Amino acid sequence: MKLVCAIVVAVLVSGCASRHVIAVEAPDRPATVTSKRHADDSLETFIQKVRKISVEARPVQQRAATLEGQDAALSSALAASILSPDVASYRRVASEYRRLGVFDRAFQYLGRALALSPHDGSTFEALARLWRDAGLPGLALGDAHRAVFFAPDSPGAHNTLGTVLQSLGKRTMARSEYEKALRLDPRAAFALNNLCYGWILDGEGSQAISACQRALEIEPNLAAATNNLALAYALEGDVATAKQTFARTGDEASAAYNTGIAYLARRDYRSAMEAFQKAHATRPTMNLAGARARQSADALARAGE
Repeated sequence: MKLVCAIVVAVLVSGCASRHVIAVEAPDRPATVTSKRHADDSLETFIQKVRKISVEARPVQQRAATLEGQDAALSSALAASILSPDVASYRRVASEYRRLGVFDRAFQYLGRALALSPHDGSTFEALARLWRDAGLPGLALGDAHRAVFFAPDSPGAHNTLGTVLQSLGKRTMARSEYEKALRLDPRAAFALNNLCYGWILDGEGSQAISACQRALEIEPNLAAATNNLALAYALEGDVATAKQTFARTGDEASAAYNTGIAYLARRDYRSAMEAFQKAHATRPTMNLAGARARQSADALARAGE
């Protein structure tokens, strides 16, 4: 278990799957929402909880300017929503705001989409991803279930529900949703990648390797699956192959950092220190790598080496 916990830290740098909080039981069936009141009733609560996250997520230089005027993709989406104010255009605007970390505005546009089509599974899926990415998976759960209820044949909806359940610590239930997504679309590399990461969290390295390899056969350039595959190799004790696999992403600093995590999990403090030092030298702004290098050096000293 200690090995799994240490390895999972690498995900913060390599950009794989994510975040875990309170366990919440999934309802037996999704509640139905048939009007825009769902969005309006929860908007105030959402803004209170998320506005601080939203502001802090934006780079300082972006906060000083008007995002709508500075970001071409957002500007284009907003213009399209004015010319054609429909569900798809509102979801596109919400997606761009979500990309920029402006969660409250994204929520408002998804509310507009729901007002036009209260039973749209894709909009509920987008809402679930928004809550999840805002760090509130407990609030995402209801919308994720609604997405599956209204779009039962959507691999994406099942995958999103799986990511929310996984964030809530419901890994067996999450795995079931990934498998449903794969039954609907056997080439859903995103679901295979999430399945791989779930097996890593469960300490099942060999099953994780199999799932990630299948994902990469379908989508060879899926960086998250490459990183997860490396984590799975490290979990199985094959640090050399993990190191080679991390390097395939082309990000030398992250590869070195993640290799250090793998060495640290095996208590090879000298190799870990050297890997973290390389990561910090390659990317001096990676302060976490410098801190890990010092921690490894301290552990090495305590071990008397």
